[in-house]
Amino acid sequence: MKHFLTLGLLLLYLAFLKSSDYEEVPLLSSFSLQDIEERIEDSCFLVSTSTTNSTTLQLLRNMTGILKSDSDKVSIGVLVDDESFLTGKEGVFSYGNGDDLGDLALYPRRIGGRKCLLRPPASRLESQIYKGERSLQSLLLFINTNCGTHRRLDGSLTKIGVAAKSILNNVYQVPKSDTEGNSTNGPLEIGAMCERIAMPSQEEFLNKYLFRSKPVIITDAIKHWPAIQKWTNEFLRAKYSNTDTRVAFAPSGEYEGCEKAENYEEFKTFKLPDEVKKQLPFPDLVVVRPAFMNIKFAKFMDLLEGRNSNLTKMSNISAYLEYTSIPSYFPELKQDIQEMPCAAGLLNRKHLNIWLSDGNTLGKLHFDPFENFLCQISGKKQVILYEPHDNTRLYEAHIQESMLEYNHAHKEFRRKKLLDSTSMVMSPVDILKPDYERFPKFQGVRAMNCTINEGEVLFMPSFWWHEVQSYPSHINPRNLAVNFWYEPFFSKDYPCESCKLEVNPSYHHLLG
Repeated sequence: MKHFLTLGLLLLYLAFLKSSDYEEVPLLSSFSLQDIEERIEDSCFLVSTSTTNSTTLQLLRNMTGILKSDSDKVSIGVLVDDESFLTGKEGVFSYGNGDDLGDLALYPRRIGGRKCLLRPPASRLESQIYKGERSLQSLLLFINTNCGTHRRLDGSLTKIGVAAKSILNNVYQVPKSDTEGNSTNGPLEIGAMCERIAMPSQEEFLNKYLFRSKPVIITDAIKHWPAIQKWTNEFLRAKYSNTDTRVAFAPSGEYEGCEKAENYEEFKTFKLPDEVKKQLPFPDLVVVRPAFMNIKFAKFMDLLEGRNSNLTKMSNISAYLEYTSIPSYFPELKQDIQEMPCAAGLLNRKHLNIWLSDGNTLGKLHFDPFENFLCQISGKKQVILYEPHDNTRLYEAHIQESMLEYNHAHKEFRRKKLLDSTSMVMSPVDILKPDYERFPKFQGVRAMNCTINEGEVLFMPSFWWHEVQSYPSHINPRNLAVNFWYEPFFSKDYPCESCKLEVNPSYHHLLG
């Protein structure tokens, strides 16, 4: 009788194991420090430095089962060369702080792309020691917090995970066929025109535009601003005549396009390190940065208004007060403008800039890692936008930079200086004269036309590619705008052609 009872209990135990969420979990992987170093830009690593602690190893096996749907985000296993690991490999590898080493460490994923292409001899791996309770619930919370996962103990998504997945599955895309939107062919294939709306409520803005990463024009958004009537050239000149400003100069109003590196005098003598050059997909191209001069605001206004100036007599010179911080250079102007009510208190503001030119400027194709409210005070801007969902078609990459110089004696621009830095946000594609032989994937890519007039605001979501053609006001030959840049709701590694948008953890509180 006792044997039958024992056998029955054993069968019940085996049945329990078979139905358990944690049965048949995969065997633990083994990782060396070299493995982690090579893959740390793709995945978090949760590792045990002990191969004998059965409690820790079982905890990791169970966690592997819970996170099986996130195996591309979190790698779980055992560190095989823990002796060299614990000794620190001459300071190259870090395992926590102090003497409390423990036996469970997390290596957060290293953000790729935004780094120097010339790596140091050895990269430093920084680990975080897990010191919480040895329970699945506590460890899972630690992983969710540090690795961008959103899992429950049964492997299902948390409420935030469900919301983020729904948002990412519902991002706006430019229509791909003529029946879905307005389309024109030619160098610019316009698949849609920007929707134009009155000021939305915060709820409407969140659900229809921010969560969908959808550009939109808000009409009559700033016509009540004091700046519209107050910021005349006369007012700005009188107020800030002696203010030092950093002004960009470029020929024919074209800013920061790509051209051949061989156009530069330093081309034959300038040497990029081989390690850097081999990582550049377009080593023959450079992004042309404008010439910059620090001049008084009054001198800039002389150029803007075409007054006689000792600086230049060129007919094709363009002077542009761009990316200029209002709080830093013109703080009193803040009282004449205000944030959009649909964004105020909702998004985390990073920058507030003024943009002032004669109205004949072209900003070449690039993206910004910010949510952008572009507010048009004088003149208009034609903004051609391309979605950020397949950047292989825009050829996102590191591109070497160059800088124009202005020769005062000859009154001309000089292409001399090549830089050892790279641009990470410019496209090598010229959308007005596309080279389909070199950039075949760009063929057929459709854009949005989002032209904004005086008193209108364009909400341009983070990472949308855009090329901006400015036009002067008919009343006053200038173009004046301000823009509010906010921390992006969507985050993305860059430059990275294939990386997808993710919901920024800073805004998880908006997901419910």
